[in-house]
Amino acid sequence: MRMLKFSFSLVLVMFSILLRAQTAGSISGTATDPSDAVVEGARVRVTNNATGATRSVTTNSSGFYTVPNLVPGTYTVTVEKQGFTTVRFEDTPLTVAQALVLNAKFTVGSVQESVTVDGAAVAPIETQSSQLSTLVDNRTMVDLPLLTRNPYELVLLSPGTNQTNDGSNGFSVNGSRDRNNNFLLDGVDNNDTSVPGGPSGILAINPDSAQEFRVITNTFNAEFGRNTGAVIDVITRSGSNSLHGDAYWFGRYNALGARDFFNRIPDRQNPYVRNQFGFSVGGPIIKNRSFFFINNEYQRYRTTLTASSIVPTAAFKSGLFTTANGTTVDVRTPNSPNNQTGLGLDPTVSKVLALLPSPNAGDVIPGVTGTLNFPSPDNLNSYTWMGKIDHKLTEKHQLTLRYAYNHAIDSNPLHTEFAPGLDVVASPSYVHGVLVGLISTLSTGTMNDFKFGWNKVFAGFTSNCAGIFDPITGIDAAGNGRDIGAPDASLGVGPLNALGCNTLFDSAGQVRRTGTTSYSDAISWVKGNHTLKFGGDYRDVRSAGFVDLNSRDALAFNRLPNQAQSAFSSADPSDPKSQPLQDLAWLLVGGVSTQFQAQFFNKSGVRQPTDNKKFRQHDYDGF
Repeated sequence: MRMLKFSFSLVLVMFSILLRAQTAGSISGTATDPSDAVVEGARVRVTNNATGATRSVTTNSSGFYTVPNLVPGTYTVTVEKQGFTTVRFEDTPLTVAQALVLNAKFTVGSVQESVTVDGAAVAPIETQSSQLSTLVDNRTMVDLPLLTRNPYELVLLSPGTNQTNDGSNGFSVNGSRDRNNNFLLDGVDNNDTSVPGGPSGILAINPDSAQEFRVITNTFNAEFGRNTGAVIDVITRSGSNSLHGDAYWFGRYNALGARDFFNRIPDRQNPYVRNQFGFSVGGPIIKNRSFFFINNEYQRYRTTLTASSIVPTAAFKSGLFTTANGTTVDVRTPNSPNNQTGLGLDPTVSKVLALLPSPNAGDVIPGVTGTLNFPSPDNLNSYTWMGKIDHKLTEKHQLTLRYAYNHAIDSNPLHTEFAPGLDVVASPSYVHGVLVGLISTLSTGTMNDFKFGWNKVFAGFTSNCAGIFDPITGIDAAGNGRDIGAPDASLGVGPLNALGCNTLFDSAGQVRRTGTTSYSDAISWVKGNHTLKFGGDYRDVRSAGFVDLNSRDALAFNRLPNQAQSAFSSADPSDPKSQPLQDLAWLLVGGVSTQFQAQFFNKSGVRQPTDNKKFRQHDYDGF
């Protein structure tokens, strides 16, 4: 499949407009003398306080200057002109995708004299752009309580945002769909293209690896024209001329926390232990030239919830049981009294039912089934790595390299097993992400910003059901097993009430492999009082994987409604509870009503064991 998107926008605004790359900021302003006349030829020097990188420009005939494509950070801006005192803006913060205006007001004097302005006190008001956005800086991420140290939760601080309740837990912005948001990491694509709508980008971040992020919610600049939702643009931390590092540990425990709403006294409180720990270190490789930053974080989470399921009684499993209305049912042998099936206990079904414990929390169908409450443990082991190198190739070329890796294995995130240890679904995931960025000064008024991005994710759900049930029920020619369907949802749990691979809809596993390779380039050209910006990007999206829904052979035992056949004589056949009892008796003797299975074939008509698919998409856009 190919999708071609092309939009072209040439923005030309008189006197003072700044356009910027998706992560870079810019500083501009006008120099004037005491009579408010513009000052031409004033030298403007912008210095990054952390790395010492310096850019210089001069004001034009309108007194205007602009310095585009600046890395977010803290800057010192110096404006000087012979015959006037020097104006200095110190410790001026420049945030992601910000267009900062610093106007210099000269007074008569020598350049040896200076007027110093606290740059941090300059109001960060967007006067050069109409787009609406919210900045979340590192101080906010560190200081606000985040239960799982996920900074993306702070997206909800932006006006017009709310969290959806459709199961994805993503963000809806100004009424748009949660799957329409655009996640960027250091200016390159960070979207989950196969399962969009989630609450974060495909690569996770933590407060110690993120410098800041901006949530742009309306009237986007042309370069952000990919999605109709919000743009969440995250910047990772970089090294500086000073060596710095830290180690940290966070712990959350049920002894210090409240109960879940449904976990009430006198029931035992569900235990949980969450430990998150890691370190960060950054500094110079070569002073004023090369810098590094590394962050590594681990998470260990342990919990046990109370799960419930419907299971058969010991009497029912034996084939001799008494119903609530006093009817005795005996299907142990074909000739047992009141056995109208002509069949005895099915050995395969008996082996499956033998895996289920007896009820411990009251009757569902008295004498036949009851509720089983049992512990459902879960262990999460995960870690993340992020490394970044910034290197000044020459005075005109700045190179950035970044690699990030997420690794997580969750042993039982869904808690959907229908008995202790049966159909436990684990979820492994591994994510890689790469950035190569090159900012080049082509001339005094021309800047080029090139970025290459690559990410790849492996994620899946794997159940232990096949290893337990396949030796009992067998497999077909394609290697897929068989599940026993509980009639009338009278045993087990949803969604299928199948005794087997129930959670994944008669499938033992699902896997997806997806990723995006992106190339982007943007040129900013300052000509007199005008700033023009144009560029484009290309995305190669790839996806593969399988879900295998209904790939296992599913047997149903609803003989009474489907074939109008009773398994035994009931004292009251009109009783609505009679149907599940009749069908459960058919289950005991293996009286199959229907059989269902989805089978997969390639284009040559040869059956395949899975529905593995591959998908490619190419996106192009320009502005």
